Amino acid sequence: MKSIAYQDYSFRYLHQDESEKALSGLTLEIEAGSVVGVIGKAGAGKSTLIKSLNGLVPHVELGYQDGVVVVDGQNTQEKQVNEMASHVGIVMQNPEVQIFSLTVSDDIAFGPANLGVPRDEIFRRVQKAMVQAELEKLANRNPNDISGGEQQSLAIAGVLAMDPRVLGFDEPVSMLDPLGKERVMNIMRQVTKQEGTTSVCTESGADIEAVAEVVDRIIAIDRGKVVLDGKPDEVLANDLIFEIGVGRPQVTEVFLKLRQQGFDFGCMPITLGQAVEVAQLGLRQRGVQRIQRPPEMRLVQKSDFGEDVIVVENLHHFYNKKVHALKGVSFTVPQGQIVGIIGQNGSGKTTLARHLVGLLKPTNKDAVLRVKGRDIRNMRIADIIRMINYVFQNPDDQLFAETIWDEVAFAPRMLDFPEDKVSQLTDEALEVFNLNEHKDRYIFGLDEDLKTYLAISCILPLHPDILLIDEPTTGLDAQGEIKMMESLRYLRDQMGKTIIIITHNMKTIGNHCDRVMVMSRGNLILDGSPRQVFAQPEKLLEGDILPPQVTRLGQALAAEFGCPLDILTVDEMAETLAYSIQAAEARN
Repeated sequence: MKSIAYQDYSFRYLHQDESEKALSGLTLEIEAGSVVGVIGKAGAGKSTLIKSLNGLVPHVELGYQDGVVVVDGQNTQEKQVNEMASHVGIVMQNPEVQIFSLTVSDDIAFGPANLGVPRDEIFRRVQKAMVQAELEKLANRNPNDISGGEQQSLAIAGVLAMDPRVLGFDEPVSMLDPLGKERVMNIMRQVTKQEGTTSVCTESGADIEAVAEVVDRIIAIDRGKVVLDGKPDEVLANDLIFEIGVGRPQVTEVFLKLRQQGFDFGCMPITLGQAVEVAQLGLRQRGVQRIQRPPEMRLVQKSDFGEDVIVVENLHHFYNKKVHALKGVSFTVPQGQIVGIIGQNGSGKTTLARHLVGLLKPTNKDAVLRVKGRDIRNMRIADIIRMINYVFQNPDDQLFAETIWDEVAFAPRMLDFPEDKVSQLTDEALEVFNLNEHKDRYIFGLDEDLKTYLAISCILPLHPDILLIDEPTTGLDAQGEIKMMESLRYLRDQMGKTIIIITHNMKTIGNHCDRVMVMSRGNLILDGSPRQVFAQPEKLLEGDILPPQVTRLGQALAAEFGCPLDILTVDEMAETLAYSIQAAEARN
């Protein structure tokens, strides 16, 4: 039975030219009871596809539509969004736009209440959704006071409580910790299979591993058109995936690199479980007894950092008597280091970040909080942000000007810089993320990747020595993540900046950070290099953290083959396996 059908469907927004259609000539059908992943780089048309499921386009986000979309037997062009609410539930990329009640439980109840669901049934659905999304402990909290990841779980719970026949998820796990990603994706699959619903989930590449674990089918789109459509293993192994800017699961990349070197393992795994089985069998067949790194492989990390620019000692923060968000956190950060802060949703990461820029104050008098040698506890925020500045998790929280150029120019203008100096600083900031070619574009309707680059560019004219960035890779595709981190490394290497990022992307930590700090329930439980920290999987689980997928592959192979526990990257794993196979073949 067809649950969703697109018939020669095209859509372009009012601000787009005819040649810039968000979706173009889409013709596809999706069976009821299936979980479908829609992948593509940022700006490919994925969000528009999700919004077309319940008529958000063209009824709310206006534009020009050709063709037909039929969802759960309803022609979306003939139905208003409220009429589609009982058929389709949508979880948008930014959870804040879907949250507006005063408590978590009330917010989940809002949807079914507006559908006229009986009172007792509403309570049952709310309880079920809170259990599914692991929000029971937050039932009476104000949604504005919970973390971004918890808000994302809340938005998902609110949609599940409405019990729709079709679920559309736009980048649904981008703000969640690793175990949270697995939990939400498994919920999606369980709901789909147990209740016969249909789920469509978009992904740009950062969380492709989580998506690959649960989907039955993958549709790849580029510039609004379908370019690949089929079984997940076939689509993800296709070279076109790389060409359109979407990442593959790390384990898939490993085996593709091995195949290119002449080591074909017979099939192409796309999940960790598959990769472990394929690797074990292939290594046994080749007589490999021990997995070892090549002797010439260099693992030296940058260590020549400057003096400490951040000093934190015994930092506590209570939001109220029951919420002890930070429990005596202490650490230092040297000049020029790129630090990643990770931890489960609600672990205290954002609370810590807000202390560092003066948005929150310690609730204990004996706390130490110094930035560049100055006690910032009683400093004005206007003075603090010249030393350390904060980029929020959601770019929309700090973007308000009309055009990109005006947004970046806002800060130096507010500080009464001469107009020629404003122009110089603005152009320099735009150059970092190659935004000059977009400087006259309106911020309304801007793609998520450009918003992310812009949010960071906005603080550069103030020349803070320390940048604190919350989720810098959210919404970015694989190539966008590389561009982001290379630009941050440029700011460190060429301009002397110290970079602190808060992220749920373990690949970003493994590939780009000098150091990683792990928060759990208000405590700093691990602090060291990514190699040191990710080699402790049991301790990481205390913070609901899983190492990068490629690291977990090595750890799964350790018992039988003695594989190093601290492999961080795809290239490192591929080279290590290739060397070990060659050594075994030479022995035999």
